[in-house]
Amino acid sequence: MPIARRTRNRAALGLSVALLLLPACAAIGGLIDDLTTERPPAALDQATIASDARLDSTGRIAGSFVGEGTRREVHLLSSDSGLIAGLARRYRPVRDRRGDIWAWLADRRVTITLDPKIDSTILQQTLIVGSPDGHTPVRLERIVLQGASCGWRGAQAEFIVDQARGTGPSLRGPVVGSFRGPGDDLFTDRRFRDALPPPAPDLTDSLLSWTSRAMDSLLAPRLSARDLPLATPTGHRLELNGLNDDDAADVLPFRLDDGRIRYAVSLRERRRTASGADAVAAIVMVWDATGVWRQVVFRPTLLDRRRGRLVGTRSQRTLPLFWRRLEPVSGFAFGRDYLWMEQVNVEDDSVLWVILEPRGNTVVAAALVEGPC
Repeated sequence: MPIARRTRNRAALGLSVALLLLPACAAIGGLIDDLTTERPPAALDQATIASDARLDSTGRIAGSFVGEGTRREVHLLSSDSGLIAGLARRYRPVRDRRGDIWAWLADRRVTITLDPKIDSTILQQTLIVGSPDGHTPVRLERIVLQGASCGWRGAQAEFIVDQARGTGPSLRGPVVGSFRGPGDDLFTDRRFRDALPPPAPDLTDSLLSWTSRAMDSLLAPRLSARDLPLATPTGHRLELNGLNDDDAADVLPFRLDDGRIRYAVSLRERRRTASGADAVAAIVMVWDATGVWRQVVFRPTLLDRRRGRLVGTRSQRTLPLFWRRLEPVSGFAFGRDYLWMEQVNVEDDSVLWVILEPRGNTVVAAALVEGPC
């Protein structure tokens, strides 16, 4: 066969193979795009008591804790029954070591004063607190165990910590604490968190409008026909970043681990049902500044409002919850922010403090602050 003809045949064969491979390449490229495109995480219905805390045989504690700082000291809380029982067994007076731990602890507040010799392991641990202003090394001062009449369900461990040395970021307000175990890697240098400016008024209005519309849209399929459509009472005005439980919203910026800025919105807004009932709708969402990124953190709820107070869920169609006091706190990895908030149950008046990692809607730590018992 002449060389020119063989060359033409090879070129034609190569072109045919390339054409056959194009759909496969396109499919592979589409798969890669799908794998690398960021998607919002699954929404949560509620936060529940969460803990990664553990107590080893030496008395060392490891784990993350939600808390709040005052002018004098920081209080980190845990509702982890395993941790509380371990602490009670370790520090329970010898004369009281008979009988059930929870019966002994019921309705009792036990303050554990740590001994520098006996408790040297825990007193020498690396402890870090992340606040809205940054990271601060702290030292453990004392532990308080609080029992309840309902046993382990209402028990609480409280760790009182104070700044370890020198000056650093303010420890007042919401915080997340970390007790590190052997081999856990965590830097101990203070890192100040640069405060983010609040969103401009126009952006705040957009964030509230987007959240309000999304909330009503997500609620509609979950409500009975007699409650639809929901209406917004005229003349109402939202309080921003305050303490009100209804007709209020928290709007705040926070950082992702790659430095991008997003905005968290907790909305509690009055509604009137088609049957004339007074209600409050609540939701927590995350947006970017364009409204393209839409992330539901906690699915919306609709709560009955009677005589000026929230009394329960509307027609048992949603959970009886709302969320308030949102605040960004400095996380411990990759420069990211966590979100601190309170989850309130209007039926049993329980309040849960929650630390949430917003990138994955992951509850890092949550403890019961107030409960029915």
